[in-house]
Amino acid sequence: MRVSLIAFSFLSVSAVLVFEPFSNSSVRAQCVQFDQGIQVSISGSGPARRSNNVDMQSEGSCRGNAIVTTGQQIHVGPGRAVQERNVRQTLRGGSNNGIGKGPTVQIRVNPTIDVYNAADRYRNLQPR
Repeated sequence: MRVSLIAFSFLSVSAVLVFEPFSNSSVRAQCVQFDQGIQVSISGSGPARRSNNVDMQSEGSCRGNAIVTTGQQIHVGPGRAVQERNVRQTLRGGSNNGIGKGPTVQIRVNPTIDVYNAADRYRNLQPR
């Protein structure tokens, strides 16, 4: 019984070693462009005026590169917020190996959040 378990373990490891080079060569990652930017305003003066301009450019097919940008804009207090965000990403080329190249994957995650704070109306009042 013990010998058969050792033999089975050896065969399992041998199979992994034999097929491992084939499995690695068939898997190739494409290039990825990712942008995450959050804009938050907590105020009693109404929603913020916002712009979030994200320009993602990629030249041709690509493999093995990634670009990540992140940004946070947070306003707390009286007055209406003005939040402006400009991002430009340019991806050129990738690995020299031509196997597995494909179109660049572009991901944008850009939530905007407005929270009304009624206490802002009373912040500037002075007691008599």
